Amino acid sequence: MKDIKYSVKSLISAIYECQKKIIINRRLIREYESEGKDIGQRRNEIIALEKKIAEYQTELRKKYSFTY
Repeated sequence: MKDIKYSVKSLISAIYECQKKIIINRRLIREYESEGKDIGQRRNEIIALEKKIAEYQTELRKKYSFTY
């Protein structure tokens, strides 16, 4: 049972970390746009993080089918 709780917490923590990185990247994009810098790399990173979040959520649902 401890393994399951740890795994759930681990997956949720990973999702939160990705969300935090997305927020930071969006702030940087706003800064970069105002300075006229290239934002392509930051946008690509956001897309990759969003895909990771979707994978974590799928794994979470698959392993621990929650019923509400």
